[in-house]
Amino acid sequence: MIYLDNAATSYPKPDTVIKAVSDYMTSCGASPGRGGYDSAIFASTLQNECQEELAALFSIPNPERIVFTKNATEAINTAIFGILKPGDELIVSSMEHNAVMRAAHEAARRGAVLKIATASPLGKVSPDKIEKLIGDKTRLIVLIHASNVTGTINDIYSVQEIATRHNCLALFDVSQSAGIIPIDASKLDMIAFPGHKGLLGPTGTGALYIREGISVSPLLYGGTGSLSESVRMPDIFPDRFHAGTVNISGIAGLLEGVRFVRRENVFEKEKEITDYLFTALSEIKALTIPGEKDRVGVISICAKGFDPVTLSEKLNLDNICTRAGLHCAPMAHRTIGTIASGTLRFSPGFFTEKSQIDAAVSSFKKILGK
Repeated sequence: MIYLDNAATSYPKPDTVIKAVSDYMTSCGASPGRGGYDSAIFASTLQNECQEELAALFSIPNPERIVFTKNATEAINTAIFGILKPGDELIVSSMEHNAVMRAAHEAARRGAVLKIATASPLGKVSPDKIEKLIGDKTRLIVLIHASNVTGTINDIYSVQEIATRHNCLALFDVSQSAGIIPIDASKLDMIAFPGHKGLLGPTGTGALYIREGISVSPLLYGGTGSLSESVRMPDIFPDRFHAGTVNISGIAGLLEGVRFVRRENVFEKEKEITDYLFTALSEIKALTIPGEKDRVGVISICAKGFDPVTLSEKLNLDNICTRAGLHCAPMAHRTIGTIASGTLRFSPGFFTEKSQIDAAVSSFKKILGK
């Protein structure tokens, strides 16, 4: 199998990730923060160590401000609904994934005012356009760091500076960039990310980082293992957001995924293999590739006269895994002009080899030829 759908979920996972999940299941099995016996203490240690590794990767000053969620979507929803009140203004871009867009429209249904900054046809969001939308009641800006449709990378640091200057908050969806390109979260208000993409962890894992001084209400309420005598959620991090048992088996795997990303030369390898695929696809004259050349490992293509879904199905017959359609981001496709049919998306990862790219492109050319 040639797996080129890492933008959805990275595959394969490092052996250490698989072993960590298995070891937890067979040798620990306890919940973190739910007991003083050895297994429960070990589970708490796994959680703390994962926070510390994530903090080191993203230059986060206080690991306790990293809150575990089941995915980036939950992290995004926690921030949006934990901050906005009726009458508050919310600014998002036209390139957002439905994890943001649907939450934003629900927030508007509940009384927030939604404003959308339209990106360029290449999928680039101008910080100036965002700034022009800011009003006296603007409370939150949400922006995707790298598009899951075009791979285009946005300038999140300039947007954060704008937000700070106008006394509003910024949340960045780094789902496609976390583990792929360096991120300095010490300069940002909040980031939301999954564990199962560039961080090479299991599905069912993710996190929200909230800078100190930012007040966010929990999305869920329940037991935390701390301050059990109170009927209110504790104020301490991360317990305030950990209602119920966290996915500690997944966190054990995520811990090893982050360690792998920090230990290996992931950033350069990802860029090298993405550039190699981009060059190979660019040589096929029948194709249009939306977005900029400088991108994360997401390459969507359009082939005139060909349906993306059909192309993906034919590639699958050669055991090549791609994704076709709207990629849960319909407004992004409207922005780049591909809403009618969507695109065929190739997304290589750290474990993708150039020989696999060669084989996939060769198969693709034969399909187009037929």
